[in-house]
Amino acid sequence: MINVLQNFSLIKRVFLVAFIVVSLNTFSKEKEDICLNHNHETSFEFFFCDVCSSTTGGGSFGLGTLNNASFVGVRYVFSSFESKDGIFANSPTTKESFNTYQLWGRVPINERFYVSAILPYQDLTRKFEDRLETTNGFGDATIMGWYKLKLFKKVDKTKAEYVTLKEKSNHTLEFGLGLKLPTGKFEEVLTDRVNPGFQVGTGSTDFIVGISHVYNINKFGLNNSLTYYLKGENKNEYRFGNQFSYGSNLFYSITKENYNLMPFIGLSGNIYEKIKQFGETISDTDGTVFNGTLGTEISTKNFIIGANYTLPISHNLFGGDVTSQESFSLYLNFSLH
Repeated sequence: MINVLQNFSLIKRVFLVAFIVVSLNTFSKEKEDICLNHNHETSFEFFFCDVCSSTTGGGSFGLGTLNNASFVGVRYVFSSFESKDGIFANSPTTKESFNTYQLWGRVPINERFYVSAILPYQDLTRKFEDRLETTNGFGDATIMGWYKLKLFKKVDKTKAEYVTLKEKSNHTLEFGLGLKLPTGKFEEVLTDRVNPGFQVGTGSTDFIVGISHVYNINKFGLNNSLTYYLKGENKNEYRFGNQFSYGSNLFYSITKENYNLMPFIGLSGNIYEKIKQFGETISDTDGTVFNGTLGTEISTKNFIIGANYTLPISHNLFGGDVTSQESFSLYLNFSLH
């Protein structure tokens, strides 16, 4: 059974790498002229940093896609960690795998407001030297409301009296407020491990604030995002530390007759505050992670397909006792026209 799972994991990695390589190959062969009238407002979206179900859990891997479309879809996210199984320098390690299957979507209310939501199912595995520990179930749902601020280019005063329509700016700003709901199961016994983030849910209601800025010119674009998570306390008087996430992605749009391809590279990071239990701060439960990402997205008239692969550039979690490793995601969305 273990060999079957290992082979399945290998197949997923091969598929992901092949998908990205094909996209980059298309990018390198692109010879079309740059479209000077490209409509940035309907083509690019923020790509948020990880929205973890707990401190290091694989809760979300982002709140949006590169394609600024209304959609409903499914997404698979894989994240992995290595933790010390003990308090000594030579203590054995455990291998932790977070497999997350999500229903997610983005639905417009009007031209300025829209709502995004994610409902995850978590399947977590922790491999010790002598045993295997698993937990699974529905994770914490996330729902956010977003406001898009319309920006326009400055009008030349000498030509102002002849201008009847304002020209849209190359900049886009979006502001979001939301909640992470305690729909996932929290197991207090798992907090005794080195990585207490090995949880299906946190058992708490968390408040989320986000801001996204996108700038594009012709077919190139740069999006930047900042997100802050104010974590609540659960019924066990346990509160995961507040989290600050940031990210920046550089992307390029390749327009073909029947599809649009957008390869991208990016940097992202998370800063975690310390965990509190019974009102007391637990030492060595804070940390930072700084990641590099490579990915691509293909959109057609009715579907959006995307993939990305992430590796940590630097990290310091739980006093160095938890090591962040590779993560990747695959998603398939149906566009709402």
